[in-house]
Amino acid sequence: MRARFVSLWLSLLACSLLSPACVGTTGDQVVDFDAVASGPADATAGQPLSFEGSRGWQVTLTHASLHVGALYLADAMPVSGAQATSCILPGSYVAQVVQGREIDLLSSEPQAFPTPGQGTTLEARAGQVWLTSGDVNLANSPTPATVILDLLGSAERAGELRPFQAKLTIASNRVNSSDVAGGSPICKERIVSPIPTSIRVASAGALWLRVDPRLLFTNVDFGALEAQGDLFVFKDDSSDQPSANLYNNLKQAGPLYDFSWVERLP
Repeated sequence: MRARFVSLWLSLLACSLLSPACVGTTGDQVVDFDAVASGPADATAGQPLSFEGSRGWQVTLTHASLHVGALYLADAMPVSGAQATSCILPGSYVAQVVQGREIDLLSSEPQAFPTPGQGTTLEARAGQVWLTSGDVNLANSPTPATVILDLLGSAERAGELRPFQAKLTIASNRVNSSDVAGGSPICKERIVSPIPTSIRVASAGALWLRVDPRLLFTNVDFGALEAQGDLFVFKDDSSDQPSANLYNNLKQAGPLYDFSWVERLP
């Protein structure tokens, strides 16, 4: 799954262990660190999250989970306006969390990743969130495809109530003819990047990824959803406006995803 990234990581570790000049002369070191994830700070575990959506829709989420496969931090942001040509960030990767988990986006409680992260105490300026559980470069890995975003809730406007559901995957359903002809590879669909940050990992404290599900619904028109039985269902492709915008919002490296470093977990 992570062959290209692992080779970069091993090079970084070898450099930092064998040559102090590689990681600077100010006490930078290789460390293991805790990593957690959660929904926004105002979410309450076990309670729905209600908010004003786009186009006058009042949205209530009763279930929201996100599958994150890995986290990476790098020491450099791409130059603003430069065309992205690779799934790999410029500069060096300085931290990684390679065992993923399902995140309850309706809970503000820290949810620990199953294994510690590894990194150097160099400053990270860009992050990546990997939305996959198989080989990031193979559209048909894993089989069947992992549900990355799982949502259940309702939207109401002018007395009209629309219960909705979304189960989004990122697999062959996100590959088009331009990809086959040498366009954007599937890893660009699965890796949210670059996420601006400015943090240093350490042996004490924790890396915290917060994901705010309200931002998934920017410019989503629930009125364009099709009914399937009692539910209005987001399609697992981009064939209609609400499904396309939900998926595009999921991949945006903006305020939806926030990396921070906390000195102590609550």
